[in-house]
Amino acid sequence: MPFHEALTAQHRACDAHFVKIEQAVQRDDWEAAAVAAREFIDASEAHFGYEEQTLFPALEASAPMAVGPTAVMRREHAQMRELFAELLDALARRRSAALADAAETLLLVMQQHNAKEENILYPMADRTLSGDLLAMPRGPREAG
Repeated sequence: MPFHEALTAQHRACDAHFVKIEQAVQRDDWEAAAVAAREFIDASEAHFGYEEQTLFPALEASAPMAVGPTAVMRREHAQMRELFAELLDALARRRSAALADAAETLLLVMQQHNAKEENILYPMADRTLSGDLLAMPRGPREAG
């Protein structure tokens, strides 16, 4: 399976977890929202971990021009991790406005980030790397 296909599928799985958070909050089910948030964050961290520990180093070694884009992706992962903390804090305190702000910012960052990976890095990986790197560990509930 090509990198683009496998890793894009993980993005979509993370997106599905994110939607569950919003749906639970709309039902005023804060406990379900917290569970969905944990699933979303766990899936996202599994995905980030694969990229940061396996994919990005392999890309940088095989295609030195990838160093700039992978550095940007790592910074965006860090930014999303900060937003994960804000999301969890808002959920724990049951603060709808803070949750909406964190979720809106996170959604925007994720969309832009995923587009860059799906349109630049993953095709580059498909062109330059061996498919044996795709022996990706699966995170909780099909890593996303």
